[in-house]
Formats: sequence, structure tokens, C-alpha cells
Amino acid sequence: MTRFISTLGVLVPLLLTACDVTFIDGGTNDGGATDPDDPSGEDGSAGHAGCGGSDGGAVPGEPLPAIALTRAQQDVLWDEYWASQDDVGAGSTGSGDVALDPNDLFLRVSDLGESCGAPMARLTCGGHWEMRLVLPSAYQRVGVYDLEDPGLMYYSGMSVTGEPHAPGSDECGGGGGSIGPGTLEILAIDEAEVRFRVTFNGFWDVDPSGEYTAPRCP
Repeated sequence: MTRFISTLGVLVPLLLTACDVTFIDGGTNDGGATDPDDPSGEDGSAGHAGCGGSDGGAVPGEPLPAIALTRAQQDVLWDEYWASQDDVGAGSTGSGDVALDPNDLFLRVSDLGESCGAPMARLTCGGHWEMRLVLPSAYQRVGVYDLEDPGLMYYSGMSVTGEPHAPGSDECGGGGGSIGPGTLEILAIDEAEVRFRVTFNGFWDVDPSGEYTAPRCP
């Protein structure tokens, strides 16, 4: 994967002067996880099942369907990655005078698995995908949010790969961009994990709709 594809998750930062939360439904979380009415997803709304428990978060090298980490943690991963490449790169802190909140929460999901030890999923050819949902502090509470809310769209996005150019080849097309229309429902959030549901109405060939459990990275 080229450096261009590797950095699709790093969007060009723009300065926001205000952030209005498009809050569809829900309430505040006063500490501890708040369970939904049907945590098993047996009502048919669950697609991809997440994993992980509430016993202390994720293991750094363990691949999981979803993970949760702060912007500060994500920046450290990018710094370590570029240092290992003997190259000069930039993490999600951006450039110029734009100051980003280190407490922004990254929810990262991939069909190939996510790791707390890597800045992004390693996407191989074949229609694989990674979804990144970046939640400012105001969104880090139980509720339902519009995926096209500017506060969520600002740094969130999708990355996908296409089919190999030739049989047996590891070269293929790929791309990334905004997630598109849909909803994000925070089902429960505490210091150990985030449970959330994505309902996807977007324009991508892949569909990440489903319920996930994202252990927090240590």
C-alpha cells in the first residue's frame, strides 16, 4: 500500500469556529455503560458483531473488529509509524496553527481487523474497508447522531480497496472519502469500551452497518 493510501485517514484540518451537535435522540451518560433495550441486537439491526469486554480495554497487538482511542493516542501511533519508515510524516495533528483536541475519540472499524499498535488497518486488495468515526467531546455520550453532521464528518471517513489488477497481483485501486448518509448510535460508553451501532445509507460498494464493541486502547 502506498503512502498515499496509508494516509487517507488523515484529513486536511480546517478551523471550526463553532460545532453544533446534530443530536437525533438519546441522553447523557453519567458514568458507567448504559445498556440499550436490546443489547444482543436480536431485533435485526445488528450486522457485523464486535467483540471485546469491559475488563480493561484492548491488547495493543490484538486484532479486533473495532477499537477506540483518543486523538493523542492516534498521533503517537503515526509518529512511531513514520519513524519506522525513516520518513518525515505527520500524524492527525495537522499543520499550521490549527489546534486539534487530543481528547477527540477515534472509533476505528475494519473488516480485516484493527489494532491498538498500528495507526490504521492494513488494507489488502479485494474490496476491504476501514471506517473511522472521530467524535469530539460533545458526541461522546449515549445518543443517535447524523453521520452527515459537520461535527462528525470533519475528520471521519472511509477507505476501501478494489479488486486486484490481475490474478495473483497485490496491486489494486483504492480510495477514500467521507462516509456518506446514515446514523451513528452510541449505545454505551465508559472507560473500558464503546458500544455503537452504524446504520449506513451511503454510496460505497461496501456496507459497514452493524453493531460493534470497541475496547479502548491502553
